[in-house]
Amino acid sequence: MPSIQDAMKSAGVVKPNPTAGSYFDEKGNLKVEFVSKANMEPMARKFAEEKLNMAQLRRFFNNCREIERRLRSNQSTFEHEQANIARLSVFAADAAGKYPPKIPRSFRDFLDKNVAMIHSKKDFVDGFMQHFEALVGFATLYMREERNR
Repeated sequence: MPSIQDAMKSAGVVKPNPTAGSYFDEKGNLKVEFVSKANMEPMARKFAEEKLNMAQLRRFFNNCREIERRLRSNQSTFEHEQANIARLSVFAADAAGKYPPKIPRSFRDFLDKNVAMIHSKKDFVDGFMQHFEALVGFATLYMREERNR
């Protein structure tokens, strides 16, 4: 007699992977693809080619660092910071919608995708911030500061 898993598979029903769309593997470790050179360097290069500059990248990153600082120091709770995390998408939409755009659409998509993956303090602090930090680190190779503002 076939198992329920076999029946589901033959019917085309696939059980969702619990770590799909997550920063962490089944054991709770940060997935290496979120910080690896092989993934992050091409992303940083692409954003630079699309005219994202270090000033704009740092603006978003520093905003996230401030949220992280409040969470780590227990000055705030994840529940309280959820609105600030969600507002990253608002800020990205505003910056991408300006004429001329302040950030490329691809960076807005990066932020939107990552904001959607944040469901806990661990997701933000140990997942997203590690991922974003890797992007900023590699971005210094390709982006220039905009000095004439």
